[in-house]
Amino acid sequence: MTKKIAIIGTGGTIAGQGASDTDLTGYTAGVLPLEDIISSVPGVREYGPFVCNQFANIESSDISLFQWVRLSKLVQKCVDNDDIEGVVITHGTDSMEETAYFLHLTVHTDKPIVITGSMRPAGAVSADGPINLLQAIQVARTPASYNKGVLVVLNGYIDGARDVTKMNTTNVATFGSPNSGPLGIVQDGVAHYYTSPLRKHTMASEFGLPADDDLPRVEILTCYAGIEEIVGLAIVATNPAGLVLTGLGHGTIPQTIRKVTSNLPIPVVRASRTGSGIVSKVPQDKDAGYFVSDSLSPQKARILLMLALQKERTCKDLERIFQEY
Repeated sequence: MTKKIAIIGTGGTIAGQGASDTDLTGYTAGVLPLEDIISSVPGVREYGPFVCNQFANIESSDISLFQWVRLSKLVQKCVDNDDIEGVVITHGTDSMEETAYFLHLTVHTDKPIVITGSMRPAGAVSADGPINLLQAIQVARTPASYNKGVLVVLNGYIDGARDVTKMNTTNVATFGSPNSGPLGIVQDGVAHYYTSPLRKHTMASEFGLPADDDLPRVEILTCYAGIEEIVGLAIVATNPAGLVLTGLGHGTIPQTIRKVTSNLPIPVVRASRTGSGIVSKVPQDKDAGYFVSDSLSPQKARILLMLALQKERTCKDLERIFQEY
């Protein structure tokens, strides 16, 4: 008997509807149920059978840490079922890369987990949801997709959860991996891979989930020219468990912010707002007590730090984690 693909719906543009078929930006996300989305995809049934779960129906900009934890537990339950071959998740694009990376670090399996969505709502001119969902399911059915971690599939490309990012506000070709490139492409119903993720994930990940569905709070402070000291003081005053500084260029932190974030009793990670490249250690990091994000975006550095801080960590532990993940 053919094993099932579990399809989990969370909402987003792929479940959205506009007032007209030319409404590409003013639509309402998270309207259509998962079954309606699946039924709109020509030829999808030949890749079944499916088991469907409507986890949520929201804009992805509204997803919470609580929902991340619950979604991870649901995905883990699915992949632990011997009757399930892989999981496909429909999701809004705004926070898709973050959800993907969270699952990449917290679900322990070698089975394919594929996240997809769309940039145009259902019913719109040239809606991209149906082809994206079909190709995500095809990727989940491809044996070569095993042990690749969480995958993001849109516009015919397969990207790894660690490196993928949304790079354009409205273009259907919005997702890419600036530092590493895509892992592969989808063509003729099959996933073709040309590279693999090298950092730890899924089966090799040391991170678990909190029993109480609560995670340490890590904040992000984005720096800019002329930023005042009071901005940094305000963030520090909220007593976060950790802090990510989104610096300029090579993660450069203005002196006003360096003054109030150096040698804090919490981990502080230096990242960059540029969108590509790596942030490597410089001599001043030792003086300030900063860690560096390597090639992780600020939002993904936040996720990694949150998961790491579920237990007490030494400086060497955190340095190792940012080198390995």
